[in-house]
Amino acid sequence: MGNPLLEFGILVLLLILNGFFSASELGVVSARRTRLEAAAARGERGAAAAAALGQEPGAFLATVQIGITLIGTVSAVFAGGTLTSYMEGLLRPLLGDSAPAAASVAVVLLVTFLSLVLGELAPKNIALRDPEGLAARVAPFFAGLSRVARPIVWLLDVTTRGLLALLGVRGQPPEVITEEDVRAVVSQAAQSGSLEQTEQARIASVLRFNDRRVRDLMTPRHLAVTVSLHASPADVAAQVLAAGHDTYPVRDDAGEITGLLTVLDVLRAVQGGQHLAALVRPALYLPEGAWAEDALTRLERGGVRLAVVVDEYGEFSGLLSLTDLLSELAGGDAPAPDDDSLIRREDGSYLADGALPMHDLRGVLALPVLPREDFSTLAGYVLAALGDFPQVGTVLAVDGWTLEVVDMDGPRIDRLLLRPPDASQPAAAPQA
Repeated sequence: MGNPLLEFGILVLLLILNGFFSASELGVVSARRTRLEAAAARGERGAAAAAALGQEPGAFLATVQIGITLIGTVSAVFAGGTLTSYMEGLLRPLLGDSAPAAASVAVVLLVTFLSLVLGELAPKNIALRDPEGLAARVAPFFAGLSRVARPIVWLLDVTTRGLLALLGVRGQPPEVITEEDVRAVVSQAAQSGSLEQTEQARIASVLRFNDRRVRDLMTPRHLAVTVSLHASPADVAAQVLAAGHDTYPVRDDAGEITGLLTVLDVLRAVQGGQHLAALVRPALYLPEGAWAEDALTRLERGGVRLAVVVDEYGEFSGLLSLTDLLSELAGGDAPAPDDDSLIRREDGSYLADGALPMHDLRGVLALPVLPREDFSTLAGYVLAALGDFPQVGTVLAVDGWTLEVVDMDGPRIDRLLLRPPDASQPAAAPQA
């Protein structure tokens, strides 16, 4: 029997070496290739080698597994032979004939504990804290080790690829970064302080932009400012100066949109005495179900700042300006609790405008999701939930929320009172 302390020390060193291999494997596999490529571009040592290992992981993983397997085998020899014999000698005076079994159990428990702590848990936690940094540090070593063990690595790699082919797994999985991945990275960067909250909001608005439709961003028909084709230039000039926009749709006697006029066109008509009809420009028409990104592309290609939105029947339903799209792309104008369109009251309820876009309102209030949501505004939400036109005083209960219609403008829902589940509510029988 040799020196038990020396042999135990060798076992601990083997387990630490096993931990090095485990940490290296996790570091290289979990390192982000984009970060490694950026580090390589900055000239950081080992980053290019780490990126190369990540792109072709077969040989690297085979090398790591060879090392871990060899270390595990040698560790088992030390533990199963010398340490068990030494432990048996210590326990025999106490346990007699039961000493061999007890020694084996004790050595297994000890080696398992040390293997978990030194060979797995601690090294992998270290690797997860900075996978790119660890990968860059160990990559040159494993690149050299892979060359030394190339014959064995080649045999293992070919065998593994053949087995995967038999199982129907072919090729490397593509590295696809989804929108959710981007959101998660942005959220982590904001939590760590790498991004300001305003920067996070802008990035989120860009990602959200593709999910918006024209109907979500347009100015609805009843709020749109239009000019009459047969009005005098002076009257139209007074109207457009009061409204403050730069482009206006022109309507005929039947209320149909015939084209567009800019402020410059109106001023030319006033100064030159021309009829407005001679200056009307062709309008760009967009379906209200079109995606915001497509609408932005069409406005840019058409060189116009305003589009006329029509419904599925071709009827005028609203206006969409380039400013509306760019505002949404830059962060939008979500209603604040003290905004006129959404006023928070002392009892925790909210007085809301029926024309509030739902995608903006849900950024502030977590209204329940309905089974079918083919609407764009809070008024549409109420109509979809009721299935009929409400009256002033109609109360709707949805999953603990109470929505009360407090003002109507003809058939249009103008103002509503929203009570969250945790807000104080007066005793009232909800009507649905």
